[in-house]
Amino acid sequence: MSLKVYNTLSRKKEEFIPVIDKKVRMYVCGPTVYNYISIGNARPVIVFNMVRNYLEHTGYNVEFVQNITDIEDKIINKANEEGVDFNDITSKYIQAFLEDLENLEIGRFSAMPKATEMIKDIIEIIQRIIDNGHGYVAGGDVYFDVLKFNNYGKLSGQKKEEMMAQESGQFSKKNNIDFTLWKSAKPGEPSWDSPWGQGRPGWHIECSAMSMKYLDFKLDIHGGGIDLVFPHHENEIAQSEAAFPDKGDFVKYWMHNGMIEVKDEKMSKSKGLKSDWILKNLLKKHSPDVIKIYMLSTHYRSPLEFSAEKLEEARKALEKISNFLRNAEFLSSIENLKPVSSGINELTDIKSDFEPDSPSVKIYEYVKYFKEEFKNAMDDDFNSAKATGILFDFIGNVNSIIQSPEFKITETVARSLKISSGIVLSHLKIFGINLDKSRQSLKAGNDKRISLDDAEILELIEQRLYARKQRDFKKADRIRDRLKSFGVILEDRKEGTIWKREE
Repeated sequence: MSLKVYNTLSRKKEEFIPVIDKKVRMYVCGPTVYNYISIGNARPVIVFNMVRNYLEHTGYNVEFVQNITDIEDKIINKANEEGVDFNDITSKYIQAFLEDLENLEIGRFSAMPKATEMIKDIIEIIQRIIDNGHGYVAGGDVYFDVLKFNNYGKLSGQKKEEMMAQESGQFSKKNNIDFTLWKSAKPGEPSWDSPWGQGRPGWHIECSAMSMKYLDFKLDIHGGGIDLVFPHHENEIAQSEAAFPDKGDFVKYWMHNGMIEVKDEKMSKSKGLKSDWILKNLLKKHSPDVIKIYMLSTHYRSPLEFSAEKLEEARKALEKISNFLRNAEFLSSIENLKPVSSGINELTDIKSDFEPDSPSVKIYEYVKYFKEEFKNAMDDDFNSAKATGILFDFIGNVNSIIQSPEFKITETVARSLKISSGIVLSHLKIFGINLDKSRQSLKAGNDKRISLDDAEILELIEQRLYARKQRDFKKADRIRDRLKSFGVILEDRKEGTIWKREE
């Protein structure tokens, strides 16, 4: 199937066809930097990193821009509370945000512009809106005249008539639903020169200016949290299309991730952050891969519950994947095995060497099914939740072969397992999860970050016992060494092998 994306604008899934063949221009709203970012702020970062990775995996060239809002009422209020310049606030939390991205192991943005770097471009767009009859000046402020924009409400479903009936405390506006493009400066506030006097941009206009400067007018994907649909993204559409009325739709596909919820309450920085909600604190307790698999095991458009229990479930899931990779790496490390990569073609090339009903034939079928079904899941609006389930089904199927009493390692089986581990690693990278380091640590014999559970220890002891019966003492020694690397000590007795964990 071809990739389908749920478009908030049409409220349905649509076939993904970029404006320019094989090129995708994607813009995602970034944080307002007046506090440390929360796990809620991290969700769009992780989700749209996954979207970018999958698009690149399928052959697209992706330009990915995310902004930073470094001038806004909340920033000014924070600076006033602390008695410092607003630049002190923004520089502190921009640096913290960049450190969070690094610790989360997410990057490769084509650009990450700041609102204060775009003042000239913002002023030019506002002037175009005024010249085109959609904006007006009132007492040094500039407003967008919503009633003059026919399609206002097309993204959110809001109706102008219903909004007009609501009360408004701003009497300088023509209509209570008009929104601010430029704010006149109050005494002591940061400001810039403009044709309308000293002031600063409104919140919404910065994203129009940034996206058009770095990605041109017709974006393929504009993303952000569902809470941004109205008013932020609705206003982006209005001001962008009013400034350039001859260019058509501002964005082709609008994508929005669901909110992270704590006991039915939306997570919000403005309500104050509990310690465990802050991403930098979470990253001290959980690896970036745990946080990513926690996020992506739920479909990006669905609400996501935040709890210690959910994160522990994610840790155990990642441990299961890591243990599979270790087992596959260990069993495929027979001598003189030719190097293979993770593609299905390599497995197809050696299929002629397989015996009927051999483990290699079964693994071949599992690999083929996994790749097809993983693609189908991701092509269905980036359904990482379903894709994750397919990944665990694949691991379970291959584990059932490895753990069979009749299992015997051969060169073709070893090659099949090596390809299987490569397949898992390459598909995890779509989620931003890179376990190559764990695999390399295994080779070095120094990875003790994730332990083996009792069932896995007993399974390896059984494999060692079988190897000794077959007089394959090299393999038996490798299994003993593997267990020792995880802190498991074996003692061979007349009545059998016992084990214990190192203190």
